[in-house]
Amino acid sequence: MKTSARLAQLASTSALLACLSATESSSAQVLHLLGAVNNAWATGVSDDGTVAAGYDPGSYWYWTEASWVVQLTGITIPPGSGVGGSACIRGDGSQMSCSSLQGEPAKAEGSFYDLNWTEVTPIGSTGFNCDIERNGIWDMSPDGQHSVGLSWQNGCAAAGFHWNIKEGFKLLPTSYLFKPTRANAVSNDGNVIAGWSDDYNGYRQGSVWTRNAAGNYIQTLMTSPPIPPSTIATKCSEGSAISGNGQWVYGIGRSTVNGGAAWRWSAATGYQPILPAPVSDIGFVTDANFDGTQFVGFFGMGGGNGGYIWIEGRGYILLNDYAAERGVVVPKGVFLSMPLGMSPNGNTIVGTAFGSFGMSPFVLQLSSRSPNCPADINGDGAVGAQDLASILSFWESDNVNNDLNGDGIVGAQDMAIVLNAWGDCAP
Repeated sequence: MKTSARLAQLASTSALLACLSATESSSAQVLHLLGAVNNAWATGVSDDGTVAAGYDPGSYWYWTEASWVVQLTGITIPPGSGVGGSACIRGDGSQMSCSSLQGEPAKAEGSFYDLNWTEVTPIGSTGFNCDIERNGIWDMSPDGQHSVGLSWQNGCAAAGFHWNIKEGFKLLPTSYLFKPTRANAVSNDGNVIAGWSDDYNGYRQGSVWTRNAAGNYIQTLMTSPPIPPSTIATKCSEGSAISGNGQWVYGIGRSTVNGGAAWRWSAATGYQPILPAPVSDIGFVTDANFDGTQFVGFFGMGGGNGGYIWIEGRGYILLNDYAAERGVVVPKGVFLSMPLGMSPNGNTIVGTAFGSFGMSPFVLQLSSRSPNCPADINGDGAVGAQDLASILSFWESDNVNNDLNGDGIVGAQDMAIVLNAWGDCAP
């Protein structure tokens, strides 16, 4: 579809969908449907939930409630037709990952788009390309210091990479010599990376790379216990998400193992199937909060068996039902089937919804923090242990959701605000 036609489609459908959602809830808790465009995905969100990033067949884009969808047409090249990557956004909402054409001949390179300066900065390359692409960014840490993805090498050999501005490209090792790899997710500090490594039969086996004291990444291939009568461990499918603190790695299920249930792994526990699963189908985990107590994902290709949030102690909850719990009535016939990203505190979830209109990116804002109870960081109506844990998790950072006194850093004064407000919020 030509850009002008796509823009017109976005304008007309987003206006209709916005009216549907705006009448259903207050401004603090609301579902924004961004516009019906085929193959349009919202994949990243800022820490405070005010900026989302995504892409469609025409371009990368970002969204705020004030600007609505701002398409980066002509300066970015979206995933598809030989280009990979995803739209990730810094925690402060100032910068997003994308791909742009660079060099001569022009090829796609992973890049950063600055929302304030409206400039694109490429990360460079290792000097090789495969068809139109040199590399693509699949995930980025909230501070923008660590990016991971896939870089093409000589002879169209795919290699997972870690990149930062000080070290440049660091290609990730694999136990399967000369076979492709890709990095899908990175922890906040860049020390843990998840993705896949092709085995010698071409199966994308889940892989975790952990940085050692020397600064090198060491690979661990993901396996689950043998399925009797076999005594051989079963290879897990690719790793797809990491908790911000790097403790938990999550991956896609395999149909022959635990009914397709998604899995998680930590250095302390090893492989764990995420059970009970709500349906028997392939489970996908797309993003997790900072400490791994919540994640979002879906079941079945394209979310055919529903989009879910998982909460420690509760398990899977259908995302439509969870939205209703948090005070958002999703319009009839709208299904939040593919949640693809979430804020570190779990109060904002982005993804793609489906309905009679086709498909639309969405931003689900669940925060119910009252102006009269600013210390209620997680919006549950009380100031308690989870709010204190949130402060500690972002200690000495500039995370705006936890910087309660607005001095630009999370610290002792913010903790004092939480402790002084301890207990139920006033109605």
